[in-house]
Amino acid sequence: MKKLIALTLALVMLLTVSLAFAMTLEPKNTEIESLAGATINATVGEYNEDTKTFLVTLYDDDQYEIDKVEKLAAGDTLLAGDRIHTVKETKETEDGGIMIVCEDGEEIVFVQVGDDHFTAESTFDNRRFMHAFAELHLPAAEGIVYEDNSNPEPEAKPVLAEGLEAILKAKAEKEETSIGFDYYATVITLNEKLEIERIHQDFDVAQ
Repeated sequence: MKKLIALTLALVMLLTVSLAFAMTLEPKNTEIESLAGATINATVGEYNEDTKTFLVTLYDDDQYEIDKVEKLAAGDTLLAGDRIHTVKETKETEDGGIMIVCEDGEEIVFVQVGDDHFTAESTFDNRRFMHAFAELHLPAAEGIVYEDNSNPEPEAKPVLAEGLEAILKAKAEKEETSIGFDYYATVITLNEKLEIERIHQDFDVAQ
């Protein structure tokens, strides 16, 4: 009986020590330095007729330092896509990359971008993990253009709409039939006055 109690205490102490050394990995603070002239993933929301602006939420990729990702182990905590994941195990991908299997069933692949950091993607839908970093009220530029490239057919060409009225009509149709101007599929380009001069939309698995 004493041996059993001692063994149980030893296991509890080992678990406590392991948890004490567990790492928490968060994305780097990588928000864009200047919005003027930038092309950014964004959710383009409601248009306010009084202020003549769109409610826009801006997103940036979750980015992680390579050496910290390489140290991830079972029991560690990973923040990705604004969600907390507990690492179950790490694996090497066929191309030599790193995949994290999480206790919630999520599988996350880290993709090297540049010399010193990774971005993260879900194996479920191949989406990049991103986080919101700003919510702004932005006006449309004169001659604003919408490029709809969401048709997945290889021979399909982008459908263009020019001018605010045409874009508001296209936006309403998208919101009624799909995910609208959601940040996973939508990028906006801002001019030097921080006006939206271009909205571009690609195919998304959720549309």
